[in-house]
Amino acid sequence: MKTIARLAVVTSVACLAACAGSRGVDKAFTDQKSAVQGNSHSVHAPPDVALRAVTGTLVQKGFSIEHVDAAMGLIRASRNLSDTKDPDTNYHVSATAYVSGASDGDRSVISLAASQQTVLYRKKHNWTMLPLLPIIPIPTGRKYETVVTGEGSILRGNFYAEFFAAVDQNLAASSEAPESAHPAQPQTTPLHALSAPSPEAIPYSSPTADKPADASSPPP
Repeated sequence: MKTIARLAVVTSVACLAACAGSRGVDKAFTDQKSAVQGNSHSVHAPPDVALRAVTGTLVQKGFSIEHVDAAMGLIRASRNLSDTKDPDTNYHVSATAYVSGASDGDRSVISLAASQQTVLYRKKHNWTMLPLLPIIPIPTGRKYETVVTGEGSILRGNFYAEFFAAVDQNLAASSEAPESAHPAQPQTTPLHALSAPSPEAIPYSSPTADKPADASSPPP
């Protein structure tokens, strides 16, 4: 009887744990409160140009590019940030961008998904007792532990708005670059401007104006 009761308790606990664990997974695609807002953006550029703009924007923002699949239009990048108030706390940001072509062919749609992991680095010492003074421990080494204190998707809309604004700026700069990169064409002078100027336009001085007249030279 006791065995049956224990088996029933274990089965109940396992069912409750399974239900609690699957509750978040079941709402991954239906829960509007945890949905990411504003993580898609449309641009006036073909997918290959938009993909380069997204890659350049991530690099400019300090992300390390981990993987790029140009055929699929996927980019994976990450960045580590230190807490300004707590040097032992670090934030690991992972971002995945997907670039796809729009139906009209002249536009592209950029989707971005990002998550943040808060990591705490703990520093500990190894202590050893002295043989002569076993009451007083002394530090003989250090060890570090990494503890994840928080993890989840980035839901703030301004995070994605700032990223897409930077992508738009890079696309605008790249569209203006070919025009400014063209070599300057030499200016051709009109033919009428190459005609001899009038005598009044050229200051003229006689080569003998500063020399005294020679009495022996015949008059002109």
